[in-house]
Amino acid sequence: MSHINHAFPEHSLIGTCIKLAQSTFYEALPSNVARLSPTAPDPMPLAKHVPGMLQRLSNAFDNWTYRQRMKEREAYLAQAQDIFELEDRIRQLERRPYY
Repeated sequence: MSHINHAFPEHSLIGTCIKLAQSTFYEALPSNVARLSPTAPDPMPLAKHVPGMLQRLSNAFDNWTYRQRMKEREAYLAQAQDIFELEDRIRQLERRPYY
C-alpha cells in the first residue's frame, strides 16, 4: 500500500482515521485500480437459495395479510365525505399505523 502524506500526525486520532480509511478503501480508489491484479471469476458460483415450503407459505400469508390491511385502510379512507375528513382520517392513520 502506498503511503500518502497528510497534514495530520500519524498517531493522532484524525491521522489514525485517515490511515484506516485508506486501508479500508484501498481497492476502491481510482488511482489503485491499475495496480491491482485481475481476479479470476469464481469457478463454482453459489447455488441460488430456493425457499422451502414453510418459507413460501409464510411469505404468502404475509402478503395476504398485507393486502387485507391495505383493503381495510382504503375502505376506511373511502368513507370520508369531503377532503377535510379524508385528511383527518389520513392523519389518524399516520398516528397509529396499524389500523
